[in-house]
Order: sequence, then C-alpha cells, then structure tokens
Amino acid sequence: MKVPFAVVAFLVVGLFAASQSGNIIRLADASPFAIAAWRLTIAAAVLALLTGRRLATLAVLTGRERVLLVLAGVALAGHLFAWIAAVQHTTVANAAVFFSINPVFTAVAGHLIYRERITPRLVGAIALGLVGVAIPALSDLHLGSEHLLGDALAVVCSILFTAYFLLGKGLIRRLDSRVYVTGLYGSAALFSILVCAAVGVPFFDYDPRTWMAFGLMALVPTLIGHTSLNFALRYIDAGRVATLTLSEPLMAGLVAYLVWDEPLRATTGAGYVLICASVILVLSDRQRSVTPP
Repeated sequence: MKVPFAVVAFLVVGLFAASQSGNIIRLADASPFAIAAWRLTIAAAVLALLTGRRLATLAVLTGRERVLLVLAGVALAGHLFAWIAAVQHTTVANAAVFFSINPVFTAVAGHLIYRERITPRLVGAIALGLVGVAIPALSDLHLGSEHLLGDALAVVCSILFTAYFLLGKGLIRRLDSRVYVTGLYGSAALFSILVCAAVGVPFFDYDPRTWMAFGLMALVPTLIGHTSLNFALRYIDAGRVATLTLSEPLMAGLVAYLVWDEPLRATTGAGYVLICASVILVLSDRQRSVTPP
C-alpha cells in the first residue's frame, strides 16, 4: 500500500528533529534520568491535552496489550537513559558507531516476529548506512578499556530502541496513533520519575537554561522526532524506519557545524554521501510499506 504523503513529510521533519537531541542536551546541566524524565513528562502532558477524550479508547486493550504498552514505555525510557549515559562515558563517535547497529537488530527482529521482508535493497541500505556512519567516526573512535562502559551502553541503547519499536508495533495498528504515543510517553515518563526518585535525582532544582533544554527536548526530538517514527510504523516496516534513522548523524553534524562551529572533514562528507545513498535505497524499496489495519 502506498505510504500517505503526510506520513512521509512528517517522517522527514521528524528525523531532523530527532537528530537534534545531542545538540540540545548540551544546554542541560542535569543527570540523564532527569533529562529523560522531563522530556517524556512534558511530551506526554502536551499529547494528553491534544488527544483529549480519545484516550478513553485505551480501555479496548486487553490485559496483555496493556502490559506490552507499559513495557514499550519502559524500553523507551531505558533507551534514553542509556544513550545519554553512553555519551557521558565514551566519545560521541564511539556512541554513534555502536548505536548505529540498531537497524540490523530491528530488521532481523521485525522479520522473526512480524515476518517483515528483508530485501537485498534493505541489506544494501543498512550496509551503506553503517559504513557512512563509521567513516567520519573512525578518526575519533577509541577502543581503550576506559571506553568499554560507554560503548556497552550504546549497544544496550540500540537493543532497547529495537525493543520499544517492536513492542508497540502491533498496538499502533490497533489504536489511534495519538492515543498510542500518549500512552507510550506516559508509561515512559512514569517509569523515569520512579527511577529519579529511587536514585535521588532532584526533579525541580534546575537553572533556566536547563528548563529551556527540557522543553526543547520534549518538543523537538520527542513530540516531533519519536512521534513521527511511531506514526510511520503504521505504514512502513520497522527495519526500514530504523535504517532511515542512520541519517540522523548527518543532520546533527550539519547543525553542530552551524551552531557550535564543529569542523566538517572530508571523511565526514564521504560518510554523508553514503548515508544519503542508504536513504535513497530505502525509499526506493517497493517492499518498504505494510498494510495498515
């Protein structure tokens, strides 16, 4: 089935929005748990207001489906914890490389669980994207023992991304998309708040710049970014959506160059070309869409 233009347009904007998470995190002076908790809490509150009475349709879910929704929220919160902590314990290059294996996990798991097709073009797109991410990172990649924790966290982050994506894939076909993401972010926010309380992370004592970062994290990479990815799951296989996220380093790097004056090397340009080729392969793959309910 043809993917609606509105879904494609939202996904394009959403991928750019999601890519800015690292740039916005630089503004926040807070722990990973607080950053994740506030971005999810604000996002869930805004969506709840916009969704209104439609939230009552959550009642149609069975007990098993409600458990899946909660688990998807826990996996999303864990994904955000692990990503922020990974960047804090290793280099950004290491974190990007080790997280970028998530399309492999997602495509394989999507095939095994939902029988999503793994086509030659998808395999080629994943390979091109992985190389595209790795090339600019090679000069900054460090494999010493002091980076092992951060590298491991980036892999855990990748696995949790796959888990949250696939746990909710069946639910988003059953529920209105707005209802699903509201429930997803709400579950993730509640879990994040409980973690903050358990580890003693302050919830309110932050400076104005950090509060601004919380708001931006909720609006840009969460409400626009992650929401667009979840909306796309209704029409596009999970492995293909995950592969498109390999374009995020390109967009994050361009903004970092413009805002933070981070240099763009020749290897970075070469990596970006391969990432663009990866995206083109995914978009040209006729097996990319699924039939919605």
